[in-house]
Amino acid sequence: MAKFFNKIRQSLLSEGKTGKYLKYAVGEIILVVIGILIALQINNWNIDKQTQKKEKAYLEEIRSNLLQDSLRLKTVLSFNDNKQIIVEEMLQIFADTLTNEERFRIFNKNANDFTYYEVFDPVRIAFNNMLSAESIGLITNNELRKALSEYYNFDYLNGVQNRIAVINRRVVDDSYPKFFSKEFVANWMGISSNMPPVKDLDIATDTKLMSDLFGIKMIIAVQNELVRDTQSRNQELIALVEAELKK
Repeated sequence: MAKFFNKIRQSLLSEGKTGKYLKYAVGEIILVVIGILIALQINNWNIDKQTQKKEKAYLEEIRSNLLQDSLRLKTVLSFNDNKQIIVEEMLQIFADTLTNEERFRIFNKNANDFTYYEVFDPVRIAFNNMLSAESIGLITNNELRKALSEYYNFDYLNGVQNRIAVINRRVVDDSYPKFFSKEFVANWMGISSNMPPVKDLDIATDTKLMSDLFGIKMIIAVQNELVRDTQSRNQELIALVEAELKK
């Protein structure tokens, strides 16, 4: 192609057609510029396509993580429903109409299940990968980008959820040993011991245990509010991500 244009230029010059040569030269420059602009446009288009592809990949991963969170949130609420029943039963230990044997049976029934608690923390794998790659700017939807940042930067494990873990462990560590009666050791360890019998335990007047159990009951209610609020944000984010993926 270059040889072809070169022959045309030489022919015009040899024929003394300077005016036509200048017009031809200008036209050739214009063609070159147009070619460069087209090449740049194609390059930009390719870059945009690659950027959109990366954005879509991140959003699909984030959606997967959000769906995992959705299931986890339901699990926490379901667990808390059962935990509240357990705590209510444990609080019956303090009823003045019960004997120590009846109190022990209530404790023995719920001791194992009571030790567990659930907290929610989102799956941050996709979002953290995007931050590590400094690719948060790939998300072009400002509303979505802001909502994701708020969702993942919230300190879920502090506050009420930390309080649940602390107080639950305190009951197990501080109060459970008070139930180590002769009968308890025989039931859980299968051995005879010199521990005091159930009838001699002073359980019904343990104000600290009662306070902690009542505190757990109240804290679970507060945690449920946090979980339900997070559920709403989680569903809003899933909807925003899916709408973006459909574009």
